[in-house]
Amino acid sequence: MRCVCLLLAVLVLLAGCGRKETTSPAEVSFQQGVEKLQAKDYTGAEQAFHAFVKQSPALNAALQRVFQAYVQARAWEPAYQFFVQYEPRANEIPVKVDRADFYRVLGDLAYRIDRKEEATRWYEIAVNMDKQNHLALNNYAYTLAELGKDLEKALELVNRAIAIKSTQGSYYDTRAWVYYQMGRYEDALKEIRYAIQIAPDTAELRYHAAAIYAKAGLIDDALVELEKALALQPGHEPSRKLRQELLKQRQKSQR
Repeated sequence: MRCVCLLLAVLVLLAGCGRKETTSPAEVSFQQGVEKLQAKDYTGAEQAFHAFVKQSPALNAALQRVFQAYVQARAWEPAYQFFVQYEPRANEIPVKVDRADFYRVLGDLAYRIDRKEEATRWYEIAVNMDKQNHLALNNYAYTLAELGKDLEKALELVNRAIAIKSTQGSYYDTRAWVYYQMGRYEDALKEIRYAIQIAPDTAELRYHAAAIYAKAGLIDDALVELEKALALQPGHEPSRKLRQELLKQRQKSQR
């Protein structure tokens, strides 16, 4: 009996040896898209990724995978051009929170390519669709602060984000930046100091701290924060520019 079982096992193995692993058409299209991205052939990548999405059974899962490919390539403009074409099909994403996050991604991509007004439109849809999407709430608030508009609304949005997830340092940074844009510098200082306690190794937070210190007249403290920002991210252009401005300002005051 043992010999028969052994013979059957050998026959099964031999039968398996003759088979070739087949790659699905969807996977072939996806890999072609990745290769095109790496070659910076963004038109070719878009065509391949459209084919991948069409060949995939689940729209949301396919879009998430394509998004990761664009993120790895840091190809923000092509990513936005690709994803915005799927906005008319957003209702095909069956789970509401996933659909809301699709709009949040559109907002993030629009912000990345300096289309901040468009970003606010996508964020508005996201936060109305999923009132617990704290990332969309925060990013919407930060975008409004950057635009210097609807600051009371921005404050309400970031307060909601912090109420949902109170351990995120970047959310306190957003609230600090909203206060900064409002001219509430003492409140901004309190928030940015707390943000840095949570996330001390973030250049953007250090830059914001420097800008707030500078507005409060604390130039030396601002320069210390800028040194830290540039140590964390040597190419951080806003920190470099602000440092130059503050050094000139200090030189004039010492004459």
